[in-house]
Amino acid sequence: MTDNSGVAINWRNIGVKRERNHEALISRLTLENRSVFQYLKDLMVFAAMVGYSHDERREISGETIEIILDTYASDEKDGFIYLLGLLEHKDGQVLKDEKLKECVVVFEEYCNAGLYIIEDWLNENPGDPSGVDTLLDKIYQRLSENEKLKDINNDEIEIDID
Repeated sequence: MTDNSGVAINWRNIGVKRERNHEALISRLTLENRSVFQYLKDLMVFAAMVGYSHDERREISGETIEIILDTYASDEKDGFIYLLGLLEHKDGQVLKDEKLKECVVVFEEYCNAGLYIIEDWLNENPGDPSGVDTLLDKIYQRLSENEKLKDINNDEIEIDID
């Protein structure tokens, strides 16, 4: 992979951006004693899946913070980035080094939209300071919607929270 000047770029160093204005939400869901997500990248993946499930992408704007792609790759969470790129572009060529940034942009935009959606959910439920109950309720609602669509029995689904 090369940049515009022809200099080789290591895919591991590609930055995966988020808007800085989400920091309060991120702290709430990752840093507190009863945090929902152990690692920031877990929240980013969840947010991207929320954005995707709502079919909403939102371009990154303003000041940003980056996590390098290698951080996602360390425990194979980068697969979600590639999956969203494939789903969006419907072309395996997007996984080639020179186009990998296109996958990252898709992920960033779904993630950004998802963070706004999650923030709205939590703002609608101010009595849940950790956000745990609100997120679990939203996950259960989505499972219920899927149950109706695909004849899945939610009584057989177990959610384990440690």
